[in-house]
Amino acid sequence: MHSLCRKPALVPDCGGIIQQIAFAIPDVLLESVYDRNDGLLVPIGNLIATLPQEVTAFVVLSSNALPAAKTWLDRLKSGCSLTLIPVGGNTGGVPSPWIQDFFHVRTHDTGAVEILSRPDDVVASHLAHAIGVATVPVAIDLAGGDQLVGPDFRLVGWSSMKTNGLQTGDAAGFQGPAILTEVDHRPIRIFGYQVAGLSPMASTDATGSLPFAGRLHQVGFHVDQFVSVTGLERDGRPLLLVGEPDAPASPPNGIFENLRRQLDASVTHLIRQGFAVLRNPIPVAIALDSGKRLPRLYNNVLVENGLRPGRRKPLMWLPQFGDLEPLEDYDRANAGIWEELGFDVIPVPEWSRFASRNGALRCASKVISRQRNSPVTDMPIARKSITL
Repeated sequence: MHSLCRKPALVPDCGGIIQQIAFAIPDVLLESVYDRNDGLLVPIGNLIATLPQEVTAFVVLSSNALPAAKTWLDRLKSGCSLTLIPVGGNTGGVPSPWIQDFFHVRTHDTGAVEILSRPDDVVASHLAHAIGVATVPVAIDLAGGDQLVGPDFRLVGWSSMKTNGLQTGDAAGFQGPAILTEVDHRPIRIFGYQVAGLSPMASTDATGSLPFAGRLHQVGFHVDQFVSVTGLERDGRPLLLVGEPDAPASPPNGIFENLRRQLDASVTHLIRQGFAVLRNPIPVAIALDSGKRLPRLYNNVLVENGLRPGRRKPLMWLPQFGDLEPLEDYDRANAGIWEELGFDVIPVPEWSRFASRNGALRCASKVISRQRNSPVTDMPIARKSITL
């Protein structure tokens, strides 16, 4: 497949090296700064601290929190360029750290950038004004976390498809609701599963099924909890990583078994839509703060396919959970998969702090621009991807 670039296009989750990236820090996170433990700021700070020096990071926050933010960022000793963007007045401030969900970023062939958001999105409007880009009001109800953008496809969660007007699973609606297709020209594929796919007899080589055939369901809240875009292809198919649940140090239970079956069925549906799939292990373990048994989001990543100066491999950023929990084996296993794909892995520690909040480093960041350069050569992998 070849990327189509003639029309305005959403910034993808792979491809050229990241030039600009944004973060949103609510006041409640910055309250921990003066206690010197930084709390939930730690993993976000760890990500900022790993960014290359040629990257510009924009940090959106309440104007009242500027002193605390400066104290926190000074501790990071980050090599990247940092720009603080205060939100003032009676705007209500920054609602959460999940900036990925707030808005979408689109680029033109000229290099112009525009931010697509609802008119009342405070973070989007202040960010756009500060960096001098246009804002485009849109009526779509699509969180950034429920969409992954590849070189020539968009993978959207079935829940968001229904919210935006697609009510049935027939093949006639394969391109998706007009309100979504107007945002970007890439064809839409669906993250979801059919109930029939939950059967132990179901397999990935089912035939005769259209990508939208039958009623669909979606596992989890957002697609980026369990799926990663790689920017690579296998046998002409875009290669995705999809989490494969594992139950560390405890026997499988109902939560684990349901998640496993739902993700297996989701993989079947992805393959029917033309993807190759590689599975990566994700532990389903008790969260430190809530006591709930939840998956660790090793698929919530940042990926580059372009080469940075002095680098022989592209970079990717991988959340780590083994520093605060006995999950070191999963840290190593997931890093090993990306290394086999040809990436230099940058581990970002302490995301266990967000385990009960269903988010990790992609959720807490928004890529604003990427450099337009050629992708690296498609690298061979030792383990087998799943195709039809």
